[in-house]
Amino acid sequence: MDVSFDSDFARCDLDVATQEEIFEELARPLVAAGRVKGDYASFVQSRELRFPTGLPLGEMGMAIPHTDPEHVIAPAISVATLCNPVEFHVMGSPDETVSVSVVFMLALDDGHAHIAFLQRVVRFAQDKALMSQLINATTDDDLYQLVTGSLLGDR
Repeated sequence: MDVSFDSDFARCDLDVATQEEIFEELARPLVAAGRVKGDYASFVQSRELRFPTGLPLGEMGMAIPHTDPEHVIAPAISVATLCNPVEFHVMGSPDETVSVSVVFMLALDDGHAHIAFLQRVVRFAQDKALMSQLINATTDDDLYQLVTGSLLGDR
């Protein structure tokens, strides 16, 4: 699956306090680029309430919010590191929460390819050295370059 990840889709040290703000901020450039429909963020929020995407990764947490393919125009991802962690419910254990510092918002339009790409993101997240580099990125471009080179390969 060819997934778009433009430099505008990377946000380093995003200053937000809620999941809703995260979803709005990460969806905005995807909407502007014509990758998702205008109401994408609200559908991501609705899905997150039913199917949480928080993942505990040792000392930090990551979330992989997404929604159904009918809200996607063309496959893309948007990535952010957060200034301050935001609480998410844990995927598969919705009674538990995790403080999330990294968010990979997926906008994928093929259910089968979605699973394969989600597995790539989880493998990326399990690499402690990569996650350390991600958390320590100081600019949007650093974040963009790291994700492009490590998750998406040569583009």
